[in-house]
Amino acid sequence: MFEYVGDAATWAASFVALGALALAIYERRGADLIAVENRELARQNAELQKKQHLLDQRAWTDAHFQSVREWAEQVSFALAEAIHLPASGADETKKIEILTKLSALIDTGRWYFPNQWSDEYGLDKEPAYRGTRQPILDCIVAAYDDLKDGGNSPDTRRNLTACQRHFVSQVQAVLDPRLRDQEISKVINEWKQSEKLRELPAKNVPAPTTSES
Repeated sequence: MFEYVGDAATWAASFVALGALALAIYERRGADLIAVENRELARQNAELQKKQHLLDQRAWTDAHFQSVREWAEQVSFALAEAIHLPASGADETKKIEILTKLSALIDTGRWYFPNQWSDEYGLDKEPAYRGTRQPILDCIVAAYDDLKDGGNSPDTRRNLTACQRHFVSQVQAVLDPRLRDQEISKVINEWKQSEKLRELPAKNVPAPTTSES
């Protein structure tokens, strides 16, 4: 009889051990699945942070180009004023005012479009004036010279109009509004998708269950 009792106890202990082993395997598999999910969430979060960094860079770039746009607007207004000076009986004070604006805009433009090859040309000049001007500033310099030396003749107005058109084309090439709009839309769409992933809660690995045998 004691032999049967011993066998039953052995079988019971075996069943308990097998149950504990099955439970451990089940929990291990669950933990592995959760670990995989958490790694995927970590990857998605890293991708989200990368996109955030790109958006931060975009914000800085947008702030820079906004300054360029504001400067370009002032140039456009000054050129328009120069073009529309009357051919005769022009107010000399107004002309000097426009020339002053153009001169200042040429210098402030160097902050956004510094001279090129400054290590090779004009080394005897001040640092900001060494090298050669960029074409976008050449437009304004040409307009300044035409207005100053050519008076208000029809030829001068034609030259000023040509300078204005060339300047607008140069600015548009720099700002490239069409491409920038496309890039901004793409980044915003990716950001929205990433935000949805970010809202998914991370799962925790469950604590192991202990069984008494």
